[in-house]
Amino acid sequence: MLGYLDGAGFITAKSSLGADLSLIISIAAFVMLTVGVVFAKSKRYEAHRWVQTAGMVLNAVPVVFWMIRSFRLYILPDLPGNLSKSVDAITTVHAVAGLIGMVIGLFVMIRANQLQAKGQSLSRYKTPMRIAYVVYLLATALGVWVYIAIYG
Repeated sequence: MLGYLDGAGFITAKSSLGADLSLIISIAAFVMLTVGVVFAKSKRYEAHRWVQTAGMVLNAVPVVFWMIRSFRLYILPDLPGNLSKSVDAITTVHAVAGLIGMVIGLFVMIRANQLQAKGQSLSRYKTPMRIAYVVYLLATALGVWVYIAIYG
């Protein structure tokens, strides 16, 4: 299946299917996470939890099936020497921000679902939730930038 993702993309003539799907799925996850924030601000916490959980799971799909593989194949072998090339530097910052956002987000998602099942308060996780969201916004913006720089 991963070989299929290397096939021709549909957004630009230079892109691959994996890159195009990763971009679309990441933007969809960004929209879902933003909708989840709106639910939290309007005190619709159950909807917030479900949308955030779905957004985190959806975002994990391109990370696991495309982004880690691409970074390992095309960027990692030449680090740190290739950081002088702007696209490689941006890709590396995107990968680090994405990793931080995913780790914090997945931790909060798992912990929040455990506490919710027990009927316990999540108020002490507000700061990590906010940090994960802001880091995820940064990673998404950098990911769009990387896509445009490589395939644009």
